[in-house]
Amino acid sequence: MVPKPLELLRTAYAGATAVGLTGLVSSVVPALTLIDERAPDPAIRWWADRVLKASQVRSTALGLENLPAGNFVLCVNHQSNFDALVLFRHIERHMRFVAKAQLRSVPIFGYALERAGNIFVDRTGTSGDREKLQAAVKAVRERVSVVFFAEGTRSDDGVLKPFKKGAAIMALEAQVPLVPAAVAGTHLILQKGSVAIHPRPAALCLGPPIETSGLSVDAREVITQRAHAAVAQLLAEGNRIVAEMERG
Repeated sequence: MVPKPLELLRTAYAGATAVGLTGLVSSVVPALTLIDERAPDPAIRWWADRVLKASQVRSTALGLENLPAGNFVLCVNHQSNFDALVLFRHIERHMRFVAKAQLRSVPIFGYALERAGNIFVDRTGTSGDREKLQAAVKAVRERVSVVFFAEGTRSDDGVLKPFKKGAAIMALEAQVPLVPAAVAGTHLILQKGSVAIHPRPAALCLGPPIETSGLSVDAREVITQRAHAAVAQLLAEGNRIVAEMERG
């Protein structure tokens, strides 16, 4: 489908704003990490908020009170590149992502992601990936919460896919709670194969944490199934909220 002129203008403005803000924040983040690993957090939240506003994306969050006091593994679905923006916009906690290794090669942005403490994996199950995830287990146990896009790839139609076990394994090995979460509506904002940005609403829903204390990694299958069931319910709630926002 060929974008309409208004869509092209909106996309051009949002895209230019996103590129400019991303370049600005990417240049600032490495310097801020020299102060403290948490120092970039306000800048990252500001970046997410401004890009969403430039894209005319309204977003809301439900269940933020379910976040535990300490560190956690956030197990969330993946619909769009806008997911991370919604997460950072609403969750004011020190957290980083498990991200695909290809992002590291993006000029300036990739370096900023690495300096900020995000975890890059090839997702091939190699010994290198396992070593990185083991280092991440220590990090989430001691100083940072970690976000897993549990499906391993984007869902182009918004339908929840089966989960990989990485989030459950990390939560179990770190002995921290696994928090199920769902982002709804973002797959309609920037659809796969399209350059047009649509100003649609998005919702983030978080459920009660799944405790891992005292459990071994042998429980990874059960924890993964529980997380998938919880995220499915949260996604249904998020879709309902998005539909209400569209009607309003």
